[in-house]
Amino acid sequence: MITLHRPLLLAFALAWLMLTVPFASALARDGLPRPVQLEPAIDFWTRIYTEIPVDRGLIHDASDPMTVYGEVPIAEPGEWRIRRQQVRAALDEYREAFTQLAAQSMRAESALQARLLARLPADADADTALATAERLRFQGGLRERFRAGLERSGRWRPHIETLLADAGLPAELVALPHVESSFNPVARSHAGAAGLWQFTVGTGREYMTVNRVIDERLDPWRSTEAAAALLAYNYERLQNWPIAVTAYNHGRNGMLRAIKAVGSRDYVRIREEYTGARFGFASRNFYPSLLAAADVDANAERYFANIERDAPVRPIRVRLPHFTPMKTLLAGLEVDPQALEDLNPSLGPAVWDGRKFIPQGFHLALPAGEHDWAGAVAALPGSALYQGQRPDRQHAIASGETLSQIANRYGVGIDTLMASNGIANAHQIRAGQELRLPSAGAMPAPVGGRHYEVRPGDTLGAIAQRHNIATDDLEALNALDNPDQLQVGQRLRIDGAPRVAVVDTGEEL
Repeated sequence: MITLHRPLLLAFALAWLMLTVPFASALARDGLPRPVQLEPAIDFWTRIYTEIPVDRGLIHDASDPMTVYGEVPIAEPGEWRIRRQQVRAALDEYREAFTQLAAQSMRAESALQARLLARLPADADADTALATAERLRFQGGLRERFRAGLERSGRWRPHIETLLADAGLPAELVALPHVESSFNPVARSHAGAAGLWQFTVGTGREYMTVNRVIDERLDPWRSTEAAAALLAYNYERLQNWPIAVTAYNHGRNGMLRAIKAVGSRDYVRIREEYTGARFGFASRNFYPSLLAAADVDANAERYFANIERDAPVRPIRVRLPHFTPMKTLLAGLEVDPQALEDLNPSLGPAVWDGRKFIPQGFHLALPAGEHDWAGAVAALPGSALYQGQRPDRQHAIASGETLSQIANRYGVGIDTLMASNGIANAHQIRAGQELRLPSAGAMPAPVGGRHYEVRPGDTLGAIAQRHNIATDDLEALNALDNPDQLQVGQRLRIDGAPRVAVVDTGEEL
């Protein structure tokens, strides 16, 4: 199998998208299909998005027509333990009421039982009540989250709409981030999905760069391109938009198995008949929940008063030709650090705290305007730019050594050390095992400028005299906290380096 470099793979996918525009446009002209059988589910999700607040939820039948049996209060989001307890208690109460109805020959003996009986078909018997009890499910309200998502969506909506239109994809797909993340670009799920479009690590790496230094799943612009490519490829393989959209949640191979098991590409049949182990409520309702989100998104003023979408964000992208420390960038560019972080969410914590450099070739997003960002980046000193990435520090575990001893030796927290190496049990380590330390390794060679490596017996004054530079200048050039405490092997800059040219992509998103 040929494996493409991630950015190349995304470029290939987008190129394929553009080549198939006439075919896809013909399909997208009438929008996403809306089988009449989905209307009850669409109505259910519309209610969840627009009527039910986050501190309330619905007890409902997990099967169509998703009959609602009650609305119950729960704790605010954030009080997750209390919420879980309240949900379990509510479901137990409703299940017990259905069970009692069955035991009482369908004669209601409480107000709750009477309400539930009124929601059942007229010919419902004890078996119906028991089966319903087994299918009960709780769905929390999302009204406030959806409204917040509508407001946030303005930042990226033009980019998403343009990309979908250029690729000939159905316009309703602009609402998919409502379902996935409520348009929160840094959202993370318990399953490890991240970003506006909630890519998992595995799928994300098929289309983007995802590692400890860069996670493009968190970049709303790049991840939108990846999502469009993935959806287009799903459709090309599955030949059906409802199934292609469901594959975004359930996986392309999972939907191919569903098609094979049912013997049909009819989405409604698959939804009603397929009983795959992982094809649960979320997968079964992913497509109707998108249709509901698209309805609400397109008619937001009907459901929410005084909606004000955020202004579009269109950064300028400048390609960095060298490995660049964040400290160098902030020192040389007149840009607010928080604004820079907001525009570049794909840069990992190790970049911001200096353990890693911004990689060579990274397309840095900068605020749009008249500022000459390319010139500012070109003016960064070569002595503060590097030819390679800053390496991790490693420690090989010696026989008899404990994780606590290693943490104390390097002055790091044991929890941090465990997290950096994916260690779940501090007692399950072995001699010879290489640990990655949560601190930066040695500095690589700079792009420009002369350096001197401190030797035993060296003093700052002697080094300055040897290289014909004032001691104060040498101290300032290296930002030394204590010039009397040099370390053997420490690299000192001896002069300022020449300016280094940069290639500007001229890209505006």
